[in-house]
Amino acid sequence: MQSYNRRYVVGVLVALSVIGCMGGSGSTDGGSAKDPGYRDEVYVGDDETLGSMQLTLDSESLAVGDTTGFQVVVVDSAGQPVPSLTVICDSEEGVAIIEPSTGFELTSASGAMSGVIGCERPGSFQLVCRLSIGANRREFASVRCTGEVPSGFQGFPGSGGGGLGGGVQNNDNGEVQIVEAGFEDDGSLSSSDVSSDASIDMFQISDCEPTTATQELEPFYTTYVNLKVQNNLTERVTFSYLTYSVDVNNTGSEFESSNIALTRVADSTLSQNGETGNIIVPIFTGYNGGKWAGDPLGRGEQFTTPGAKAVTFTLVGETASGDLVRISAAVTGNFSNYNRCS
Repeated sequence: MQSYNRRYVVGVLVALSVIGCMGGSGSTDGGSAKDPGYRDEVYVGDDETLGSMQLTLDSESLAVGDTTGFQVVVVDSAGQPVPSLTVICDSEEGVAIIEPSTGFELTSASGAMSGVIGCERPGSFQLVCRLSIGANRREFASVRCTGEVPSGFQGFPGSGGGGLGGGVQNNDNGEVQIVEAGFEDDGSLSSSDVSSDASIDMFQISDCEPTTATQELEPFYTTYVNLKVQNNLTERVTFSYLTYSVDVNNTGSEFESSNIALTRVADSTLSQNGETGNIIVPIFTGYNGGKWAGDPLGRGEQFTTPGAKAVTFTLVGETASGDLVRISAAVTGNFSNYNRCS
């Protein structure tokens, strides 16, 4: 049996500068100068006064060569639109950001920023947008590009995007494939949905309410990987174990995990003819206020250096007739000290 190696990158905004475009004054149409998030009627808020952002696509599936619009809407903690706030976007290779081609733009008086993306090759890709303030304010959207590359198509000259690396390249002849991959780090595991949020909390805050007498620990969970696998063979496939590797603290040396058995912790058997299933496995352990690769009490290594880290997963199993199946996926997570206090 041939081994099938694929790469899947969950979109994480890497190495983008925080662009402050807050100069000037005038009517905000969405906030009051009396609001603590505003100064001289210009929004200069932080994580406390910032409300939320929402990223939506006009279409989540389109043919290669076609385009679709997207919108980002930002509101403050009072639910009012936030104008003149910089929104920064990037994408995986395969999706071009046609507008704004620079990758960033200010919100309008109604708190909205709109743009256009286009499909350059078949596959499943991520669009990610974040704000110039609020470290945890980022949203992900998935776009599926279908069909073949049109004859003579040269992409979208002058467009931006592609800074997040490659996504899943479609392979219609693939026999066993990892079609989606992501992390679950907030304790809300799903049997079918692969989360597009690549945020992994490295440290537990020891007290969410330091002004009170009672200590309140930040919610802090073990990190799981969710691999959606498709079996296009005409016979059953059963996976026996998973391994992963990751450069824990950006030293240039990969930590190699032990074999993680699947039969007791995941639905590891897929029937034939296109059946899909999700293999959800704990990978990074929350222990003593930190996050660890491997065993914290044995051959483990603690994550201490924040940033984007690629984690390569390999699933190993066999078909019903005894042929080896070995498939891989590389997933990028954004490791940081996130504040998940309620």
